[in-house]
Amino acid sequence: MADRIFRILLAALWLCLTPLWADETTPAKPAPKFLPTGELRVGINPEQPPLIFIDNERISGLEADLARAFALDLDVPLNFIVMEWDELLPALNDGKIDIIMSGMSATEIRAVRINFSKPYLVTGQMPLVRAADISKYPTTLALKNTQGRVGVEPGTTGDFLVRETFIYAERVPFSDIQSAAKSLAAGRVDMVIADAPTIWWLAAEDENAGLSPIAAVLTQERIAWGVSKSNPELLAAANGFLVKLQGAGMLDRFIAHWLPFTAKK
Repeated sequence: MADRIFRILLAALWLCLTPLWADETTPAKPAPKFLPTGELRVGINPEQPPLIFIDNERISGLEADLARAFALDLDVPLNFIVMEWDELLPALNDGKIDIIMSGMSATEIRAVRINFSKPYLVTGQMPLVRAADISKYPTTLALKNTQGRVGVEPGTTGDFLVRETFIYAERVPFSDIQSAAKSLAAGRVDMVIADAPTIWWLAAEDENAGLSPIAAVLTQERIAWGVSKSNPELLAAANGFLVKLQGAGMLDRFIAHWLPFTAKK
């Protein structure tokens, strides 16, 4: 069903983005000079559902659909390059990838190392707990004052939040957020902190696990795409694509499909 909806959206996007005078005799345009390999190499860490994840061996999620649409707009092949979260920024600056489209928050610290596109989504960090424990956290202060074990994915903004504000908690790192959720269900940690869309997704993924989000957004973050500071042309193309997508009414539809309850930029 998700693939069918995406194909419909992509077909509509093609009609919106393709010049009316283009036809079968229009020669293929050369790849933009700002893509040195002639393809769009997108760095991802597919552990952030529903933004980016693997479903039945296919790269899926909001970022995946937007990456496919961006490659279509550029008229170049798309190459998803999977790596660990903490490898994304070094890979970008080393020229191993062209762009990061992996649910990354545009923070001031990261902006020292890379450029960010215009943000296309506003979200924040949210806690996931066992449903039986919700009453333990009646306020945001009670959440932050927890003395329990809090699961995070290292290097994420959720990890930074726990390090800085959950001063009484025991931080427990996990290689991916799904593993953290499984440990929460098994009682090995008491809370998991991650992006709000991911928290809602994890809670809905297995209703029998007894996990529940606490509807308290602890931060406000802007999701954007990362581009090397040495490639302003690609940054301009990404920003132009977002403007075009928004103007065609397609960005709202992509977001609504994957994140029906999430505010957008």
